[in-house]
Amino acid sequence: MDEIKKGIVGATKAIAKGSGSLIKSTKLTISLSNEEAKLNSLYQEIGKKVHEIYSYGGSLGEFFDKKYIEILEQQRKIEDLKALKDLAKGVVTCAKCGKTSPAGSTFCPRCGSSVGEAPPEQPPEPPPEQTEHRHEPPAASPASKNCNACGSANDQFDRFCLSCGRII
Repeated sequence: MDEIKKGIVGATKAIAKGSGSLIKSTKLTISLSNEEAKLNSLYQEIGKKVHEIYSYGGSLGEFFDKKYIEILEQQRKIEDLKALKDLAKGVVTCAKCGKTSPAGSTFCPRCGSSVGEAPPEQPPEPPPEQTEHRHEPPAASPASKNCNACGSANDQFDRFCLSCGRII
């Protein structure tokens, strides 16, 4: 009788653990969808403004510099959420081809790259100048930003807080 009881308790714990992972994965999927929707909204804003500017014979300027920074931030948030989603699912994603593999994999089953290696990050190239006036992008923002969770100062481009480890 004790063996049956232990079996039932073990099965219950396994089900609870699996459902917890599913809930976490679902929440991350929703967060990822929200961040991607924000990014698409930023793209639409830029498109509308570009149309207005060009329809009146204007040129590009500060508005686009600010939107470019917002787009980079949204892309960073989306990449962070994708990484958390992979972690919750127990998979790793190949940085070269995007194929997912079980956690602990050393090489990608699709392209053979080491799944532990990420390609060097390069910022997107700005579009070529379309006007006679050259508009320089804004200078780098302040060198630090505060964590929303614990308030600690972190480098502007840090993805995780150095003090508490949360996404910033």
